Amino acid sequence: MPHSHRARLHEVDETLDAIEECYRHGWTDGLPVVPPTLERVEAMLAAVSLPPERILGEVPVRRRALTAEHAAANAVMAGCRPEYFPVVLAVMDAMFQHDPNCVHEASAATNSPGILILVNGPIRHQIGLNCVGNLFSPGHRANATIGRAIRLILINVFEQRPNVLDRGCMGSLTKFGVCIGEDEERSPWEPFHVSRGFDAGQSTVTVATVQDPEMLGNRYGVTAESVMDATADAMSSHGLGIYLNDSPWFWVVGHWHAEMLGRQGWERRQIQEYVWERAWRSRAQLKRLGAVNGPVADGDEAIRVSAAPSPESILVLKAGGDSGIYSELMMNYHGLPAITVPIRESWADFRPPRAEHHDETPPSP
Repeated sequence: MPHSHRARLHEVDETLDAIEECYRHGWTDGLPVVPPTLERVEAMLAAVSLPPERILGEVPVRRRALTAEHAAANAVMAGCRPEYFPVVLAVMDAMFQHDPNCVHEASAATNSPGILILVNGPIRHQIGLNCVGNLFSPGHRANATIGRAIRLILINVFEQRPNVLDRGCMGSLTKFGVCIGEDEERSPWEPFHVSRGFDAGQSTVTVATVQDPEMLGNRYGVTAESVMDATADAMSSHGLGIYLNDSPWFWVVGHWHAEMLGRQGWERRQIQEYVWERAWRSRAQLKRLGAVNGPVADGDEAIRVSAAPSPESILVLKAGGDSGIYSELMMNYHGLPAITVPIRESWADFRPPRAEHHDETPPSP
């Protein structure tokens, strides 16, 4: 591999100087980063048996390639431990497999989607990933730093900088990183990745571009139908959900909602069908809201426009704490649909699906 694909070394005297050097070059997400010393980057690469110059994927529209060394440097800066690195690599693999140019679109879109990372399987416990209380909050290193590593890769390797190539109108808190695990052990349903054809003992990551989560709470509901009706109502009133109605949804079902649904005998498939049948608005409503172009015409009041393209596109998983009767709902923006891939332990034999080498040097780190 040409030397131009290798990262440049910068010598500084003190740790604080190294942090300020990263700020000076624009290599942060606005928060301080861990200086990516040669030793730390080498330890990250050794954890997955990757040579530094290995190309992991390319974004043709940006003429940028992601090397293992660049991925490792950004994981270090995010605060990842080496044992988290296989998850980071699997996320990028899913994005490249779907559409390499989607790596660009995932941050360039004006409606400000973030990257959702859902982890299933044994690796959740091996790396201490939070699957329960305060699921979307700060405070858990694995969750926070894995999500942050992806954002730093997008910024530093693919130049998705705010107000440059990242053209989000309002921005989103999800852009700091959203990495969660499913609470498989307390779920009334089979694990999410099993529903997608994987073995329960496999570790997987599901990756998607999502809009900001919306909290669902039906404090006084005592039936499973009340939970699902509240969810359908939120889907049908979502600001983007109807007129982008080719997009899937993630319903992260909280503990007490999941317990009620399970106790009253509702399987995942039945839940999907029930919610899908009730999550809609009329074409006339959408025209009056400005979500569909044109004046209201005869028959528009009777035409239903579903919030989701099909029952299967309402992706149901169990996670979150047991301190309140809440769930979270996220629309999967159509730039990157939900892609599930296995998490490799070793990446020594990994080759990207497509690898055309360009002369232009990816920016450091």
